[in-house]
Parts: sequence; C-alpha cells; structure tokens
Amino acid sequence: MRPVSVSQLNSYIKRTLASDPILSAVTVRGEISKLTFHSSGHVYFTLKDENSRLNCFLASDRVSGLRFELDEGMEILAEGSVSVYERGGYYSLNIRSIEAAGEGALAAAFEKLKAKLAAEGLFDEALKRPLPAFPRRIGVVTSPTGAAVHDIVSTVKRRDPLVDVLIWPCLVQGAGAAASVCEGIKGMNRLFPDLDLLIVGRGGGSKEDLWTFNEESVARAVRASKIPVISAVGHEVDLSICDLAADVRGATPTAAAELAVPHIDTFRDGLRMASPEKLGALLRASVSSYEARMVSAMRLAGRSLQALAQDREHRMERSLEASRSAAAELLSRKTLDLKLMKSELDASDPLGILKRGYAAVKDENGRWIGSARAAREGERIRVLLSDGSLDCLVEGREYHE
Repeated sequence: MRPVSVSQLNSYIKRTLASDPILSAVTVRGEISKLTFHSSGHVYFTLKDENSRLNCFLASDRVSGLRFELDEGMEILAEGSVSVYERGGYYSLNIRSIEAAGEGALAAAFEKLKAKLAAEGLFDEALKRPLPAFPRRIGVVTSPTGAAVHDIVSTVKRRDPLVDVLIWPCLVQGAGAAASVCEGIKGMNRLFPDLDLLIVGRGGGSKEDLWTFNEESVARAVRASKIPVISAVGHEVDLSICDLAADVRGATPTAAAELAVPHIDTFRDGLRMASPEKLGALLRASVSSYEARMVSAMRLAGRSLQALAQDREHRMERSLEASRSAAAELLSRKTLDLKLMKSELDASDPLGILKRGYAAVKDENGRWIGSARAAREGERIRVLLSDGSLDCLVEGREYHE
C-alpha cells in the first residue's frame, strides 16, 4: 500500500468512525473532570472512570437545553457520537444530550442551584405574598391528563362550587417541559391578570420525573409572577426548587387546592356572625371588585378587537399588494411572450423576407421558380416584391454548377 499523508489518515479514521452504527449514537457513563466553559459558549470536559478518560465536547446550542448545571465530579450519562478532530489527531465524544446518573448527581445539582438562588434572595420570606381569603378565580398550570388536575379541580369544587378554575395545559416532564411550564405561568399573567392565584405543579413521580420543577427557569418564572403562586409538586416528601420560590407550598396537589380555597361553610359561618354594617361593607367591596374586573375585561376586549382589526387590515393590504405585484409580473411575462411569438412569426413570414430586399418568382402557371434552370428563354414570369410585382420576359439564362 502506498504511503498516505497524516491528513488523509485522520480523514479516513473520521469517516470510518462516522459510519460505525454504535459510535454514531453511543451513551457513556462517567464522572466530569477538567470542566471548561469557553468564551464561545462551548463546553469542554473529560469523562473518566477508574481506568480511562474520554475527551468530550458540548456545543453552545446544546448547553441552553441542559436541565441542570454541570459541575466537577458530577456523574452523568452523555449521549452523542465519537468523532476525530482532524487537525489535532485526537478523538472526542460530541455530546447531544446529558442526563444525571443516579440520585446522588441529582441531589448535588439540586443543592448547587438551591444555594445559588438563595444567595440571590429568591427564596426570601419578605417576597412571599399572602393568599386571598376568598378567591373567585384560580389558574392551574399542569398536565391536562395527570391525576393532579383532577385532584385540584375536584377539591376546589367540593370546597366552594362558585370558584372558577382556569387550566393552562403544559408538559410536566421530559424535553421541553420546563419551557412549557414557564410559558403557562407567563401566559396566565399576560392573558388573565385578574386571577386571584395560581397553582403550579404535578402529581408524584421519581426524582427524574419531578426534575422539571427543580430547573432555574421555572423558579424564576414563579418568582416573577404578579399573581400569587402555590407550588404543588409530588408528595409531601418531595421538596422542589419551585416550592421554595413560590409564595406558598402545597405538600400535594390536593393540599394546594385546600390552601387556596377555604371551605364554603367557613364563609357561611362568617356571614352568620357578621354585623349588618360589616356585611354592607363586604357587599360594596365585592361590587367594586367586580366593577373593576368588568372595566379591565372591557378594556382588554377592546384592545384585542382593535388589534384583530388592525391585523386583518394589514393582512388585506399585504394580500392586495401581492395580488398587484403578481398581476403586473404576469402581464409583463405575457407581453414578453407575445413579443417573442411576433418575432418568430415575422421570421417565418415570406413577406418579411421580401421586405429585406429579396424577391420571389413565379412562372406563367403560378408555380414557384426557385432555380435558373427552371426558367425557359422567352417565357413570361412574375417577380414578386414586398410592395407589388413585375411581369417580365426571360431573354437569357445564366446559372452556376
């Protein structure tokens, strides 16, 4: 075999690794060491066990999808493909996704994020808001198919049938779940600012299943909510970052609903014991509250209708402009087609040829004469020109071989 260059050999190795079905999608378990966060956003580290080490590369666009912060000594499951860096001549694991390996790694990630957010003051008691005594409208951000939503709604309706429950369906575990929960919290605040409180959470599960509510983005969305939030994640023993960030923690979804809504009998007992003056004040306050909500709803509806009308108007203008442009373009194409067709017709028109100074000849019987040999001396012929014809007499012939 003839010698090859270093570049050729490295390129060959890279192609060979890329075509291997195992090495193109392999999951490796190991402990993180030599963790480096590059200014470009990429992350470089080494995975190690008791005997070996493996270079790893995590692209910046993958870093944003991590569900926890990477740290030295953390044990992980890294999925990706093995590839060769041709210029350096070394191979590495190009990582597509990372999961924590075991509860120990999850616990370490939990404690690290907890300490970070606590240092920022995100869990301070001074930030906690009291819950309304008698809420009328409650928002619930959770899975629409889980047991939690059923427990919350049934508990609320049992305690006070007059309370309205608005559900924002979202993912509560797996890829994209944290973003889905955050969108639910933000959407409730944006579209339904008159809600009295929010319940955010899910039913029980493993630590991995509940990890969505231990993500930093969810904690910050809870804390940023203008509507008071009750966190309801898992069972009583399952403490989450979301629980710490919320205004009130419900040990379970059912407990969260009980905290949110007092039993209607409590309200009735209070009415029986209240004086007429107090009842009048409560009634006036209630009417004022509903008037404010009505005004807010009317303003919101007016803005929505105006925005809808403007959007429709803009769409119609864009559609008309597009139609005009399309019509102009079609007319231009058809005009050009007609010009081309006219040129082709002119090129094949015998009169067009005659206009360029040529002539056509017929004999006495009207047959075309195309050769000097076809004409006879003494024969009368007709010469056709572009603007008429000439009657002529053939007095002689001259032709070429």
